[in-house]
Amino acid sequence: MATSQAMNANYKFDWGQAVRVTTTAPENMHPGKVGSICGMREITDGRLYLVEFSDGEALEIPENLLEPIKDQ
Repeated sequence: MATSQAMNANYKFDWGQAVRVTTTAPENMHPGKVGSICGMREITDGRLYLVEFSDGEALEIPENLLEPIKDQ
């Protein structure tokens, strides 16, 4: 799915980017697990990202509970 640059300008993460769920995230959000951004949306209190994990499960996770994967 293509998006405009303006739409993505306010987001911390981008489509397809690898992220890790913070270790302080609630257990139901899989703390420490790595996934890829496959969706994003604005809500009243911030931004949610749809993160797909390697097992095919996808969860919406708040931006503050995600961290980028550093280049290895």
